[in-house]
Amino acid sequence: MTDNTLIDLPEIRLPRDMAWRIKFVEAVEQHARRLGITGHFEAPRFFGYYFTGTHPVIVAGHWTVMLDEVPLMRRLRQTIDQLTDHRFSIASQSEGAEPEFMLVHDRHDGSCWLWDYLHGRRFLESSDPVATWGRGAESDEDLLDDSPGDSGPKLLGP
Repeated sequence: MTDNTLIDLPEIRLPRDMAWRIKFVEAVEQHARRLGITGHFEAPRFFGYYFTGTHPVIVAGHWTVMLDEVPLMRRLRQTIDQLTDHRFSIASQSEGAEPEFMLVHDRHDGSCWLWDYLHGRRFLESSDPVATWGRGAESDEDLLDDSPGDSGPKLLGP
């Protein structure tokens, strides 16, 4: 398994409405209605795409949807295989398993990159930044050290 690998794919630009074209947004809204949730799905900036076996899976925030066969997603998978000479895959070998990578799509500018599955998933599901430095600090000021003789404030490590 790779360790936080991020691979830029400048050759691929996806349309801003990719999640609508492959019916992800429709599936989320239908499920929300069945749960009694009113309103509409507010699409995030980033989406993740991968395959579990032959089924395409789309991730956005805390929503994960497995779709039936989608020709556009099949072409995307083939394109990634060709671009990377089959070195990086967004598909797992068997259904229900996690792939090595997922495709992360920024719908603001269409850019895409491959990110190892675990880190890509964390990124897509995150909603607020979390401070990991200075655990146990009483306040934000405790995170800074501006003692005399320094060139300025520094973040203290764990």
